[in-house]
Amino acid sequence: MNHGRLHGTVALVTGGGKGIGRETARQLGQLGARLFICGRDQKALAATTDAFRAEGLTADYVACDVRNAADCARLVDTVRERAGRLDILVNNAGMSMRGSLEDTAPEVMAAMAEINFLGAAYVTARALPLLKTAKGSVVFISSLTALRGLPQVGPYGASKKALIGLAESLRAEVGGQGVHVGVVHVGFTENDPDKVVYGQDGSLVPLDSRRNAHTQAQAASHIVKNVLSRKRESTLTGLGKLAAFFYRYFPGLADWLIVRFVSGSRQFAAKPR
Repeated sequence: MNHGRLHGTVALVTGGGKGIGRETARQLGQLGARLFICGRDQKALAATTDAFRAEGLTADYVACDVRNAADCARLVDTVRERAGRLDILVNNAGMSMRGSLEDTAPEVMAAMAEINFLGAAYVTARALPLLKTAKGSVVFISSLTALRGLPQVGPYGASKKALIGLAESLRAEVGGQGVHVGVVHVGFTENDPDKVVYGQDGSLVPLDSRRNAHTQAQAASHIVKNVLSRKRESTLTGLGKLAAFFYRYFPGLADWLIVRFVSGSRQFAAKPR
């Protein structure tokens, strides 16, 4: 039996069957939390849950599409029915895209808002009564693209930036009731081999190979640290912190550097199947 720092708590990680979400859930479980993960890929959820249980963690999964408000309500209700409480909510479920604003299909723009912003809002709203009772923690997984708009990912960055406004409003509403509201800005992180993003026409395309600043486990450790320390905001990697500094104090120079960087970088590239 795990009697770690989070023993007796219950954690829900959206998008927890893959990638950063999976590793964040694993680390919360290693600290003693009872885990619930959700996502659309039931096969991945089942495989991840089986792996967690084989490692001695207490884990369940719930199939859920965060774009659907009724699904989100059912997700939180299931956690309440099975565990009776919720102490930690990590809003990790998300999807990226590649394409200029001019060429991006309206359905891709809508998907960014629905998956990355509305999904987090739906789940959090339903979970708030449980989080207030537990004086728990809700964390929104944002991106460095939320700190400064970058080319070829405009609707994605905008949806992540919206999470900052949501977190600030929520903090004003419930911070005085003991609920921690955190935002973590994640930079370039390794992906699962089958990771895809939306192309500008709505097709699913794999990401091109790229150099990443963090492993999934490293990114997850920062997310868990945000929960444990109840920080308001965390920006990952030294480069990310440096970029945030330039964005704030030298915006003109930052814009020039971004254009130069993107023109010679594969970080924003996606390739057709």
